[in-house]
Amino acid sequence: MRYFKAFLLFIVIALSLQCEVPTPYGDLYVLIRDETGDLVQGCEVTLYGNYEDFINETDTIQGPNYTDENGRAFFLNLGEGTYYIAAKYKDENNNTEKNNLLVATQTDVLTSEIGFRNSITVIIWNSFIGNMSSSEGKRWAYSQFIDVTSGVERSVPECLQDDELVFYRNGNFEYISKVQDCEEGEDDNFTGTFSPVSNGSFIVIKDSLEQTRFGLYVVSATSTQMIAQYGPDFILYEHVSN
Repeated sequence: MRYFKAFLLFIVIALSLQCEVPTPYGDLYVLIRDETGDLVQGCEVTLYGNYEDFINETDTIQGPNYTDENGRAFFLNLGEGTYYIAAKYKDENNNTEKNNLLVATQTDVLTSEIGFRNSITVIIWNSFIGNMSSSEGKRWAYSQFIDVTSGVERSVPECLQDDELVFYRNGNFEYISKVQDCEEGEDDNFTGTFSPVSNGSFIVIKDSLEQTRFGLYVVSATSTQMIAQYGPDFILYEHVSN
């Protein structure tokens, strides 16, 4: 009788295990390349559950994890849904910093009861692009013009002295002309987007109708000062507090 009860207990446990439905999950493999296409080892990669957390770098889902010698970072046992990926790389020996904070990189993770492998490639850029922008909009005012060929400095044209360029972390852009327009009868104010091309140094600025307004070749950008080439001039911009 004792053995019969033990056998019944075994049957009950076995049946309960068979009836238990596995929780679906997915794994995410993130491949990191820089703007030249090279794989990046030692890049810090973090997952966020929504756009606001990605922008503000709060409430991580997983990470930071670091890429291996093949440029890959792994995130395991994820639930189905949309995730935002932040990637940062810093090489202190070569004074190099790169990230993807300008672009809201997102991916949809699929799941199954036996697991589902998801993958995405993320491109990181020189961090001076990140220095140009902020989540609330980073403002830049014209400070000085320098002739590229002669090096002669000149003052900012009067119609530009009250203008500001505003770069947002999500790639949005705003041009503000507070008082004076450069062309009579034309409003210099517009909103749109900006994005890096080529190796990330050239910035294309478009309006809300997707028309290209102008491009800037960014020479350098710190938290307080930016130098860009536009036509025959280097333009020095100074950060303006909001």
